Amino acid sequence: MSATSRDRPRYATPTRVDVTECRTDRIADRVRLNRVRDSEVHLERRGGRTFLVTTPAE
Repeated sequence: MSATSRDRPRYATPTRVDVTECRTDRIADRVRLNRVRDSEVHLERRGGRTFLVTTPAE
């Protein structure tokens, strides 16, 4: 039996990562880390907080 690890996250549902306290020059790095193949990544503002949202392609 072999174990494999994926270099990219895989999500079946939209995910939200709180980036309110993240420095603006680090947001691009967070996008790369949370990007899923063929997904859409955008920033969303809710209740004074900022979230990095990944929406998987269908």
